[in-house]
Amino acid sequence: MTVTASRLKEIRQEFARLKPATVTLDGNRAMTVKQAIFTLAPTLERMKKRGFDTQEIVEKLHEKGIEVKPQTLTKYLTEARRQKEGRKARRQDTPPPPPKLEQRGSFIVADIPDDEL
Repeated sequence: MTVTASRLKEIRQEFARLKPATVTLDGNRAMTVKQAIFTLAPTLERMKKRGFDTQEIVEKLHEKGIEVKPQTLTKYLTEARRQKEGRKARRQDTPPPPPKLEQRGSFIVADIPDDEL
């Protein structure tokens, strides 16, 4: 089959209208319990710091329709914390960008003094 420009335009328009299978009719994505806990992790961690124990948090989640066992909640929060720490470590390992150079006339001048280079 030969693909023409007009056929590509039709395909592009059709693809733009497609919705993923995991999107519900009201536009909200269906999430797994793990995804929900990862999303709520910062809030749940703050609840723990304010004095809520794991069982109380599990009960509050049950009230909101999120069924999770205490051990599973602890496991997911630990994973979320490690994932967050891993992202921070990767950002710190990234070398700083090179100094920007500015061109003035026919000379290129660094924005950092020579004694700092």
